[in-house]
Formats: sequence, C-alpha cells, structure tokens
Amino acid sequence: MAAQYIELGDRGWSVLVYYNVGPKDFVEIADSLEQLDCPKEDMKESFRVLTRKNTGFTFSNSDYKMSIVCIGKATSVE
Repeated sequence: MAAQYIELGDRGWSVLVYYNVGPKDFVEIADSLEQLDCPKEDMKESFRVLTRKNTGFTFSNSDYKMSIVCIGKATSVE
C-alpha cells in the first residue's frame, strides 16, 4: 500500500489517498477513519468493498475538512 497526502487550495481541505489497499492494510485505514469520526457500519462496509478487486471508496468529514480515498487492488497493472 502507498499513501499520499494532498492539500487542496487555500481553504484548509485535505485528502489522504491510499493506493493498492488490501486486507492487511485495514488496521491503518481504520485508524484514519476513526480519527474522522467515520461510523462503524460505514467502516465495515468499506472493508467489505475493499476485499474485492477493482473497487474503492471515499469518506469525507466536512467538519474536519478532510477526505480519505481508498483504491483497492486491481486485476491489471495497466
């Protein structure tokens, strides 16, 4: 898994992007989602989505001006 932190514009909004996410990465992602007050049910559903290839999800919290984008493993490197 690789991660990238992006600051958008001058209004304080940030995005944390995780690439090539697999089940072994769920603990780290869960920590990030918990910090943004992601509901447990949404977290469980996002991990169910990421167990399949060619999937991903986004979670945003406007109070924190932060988004997390997770891109799962793909069936092709192209």
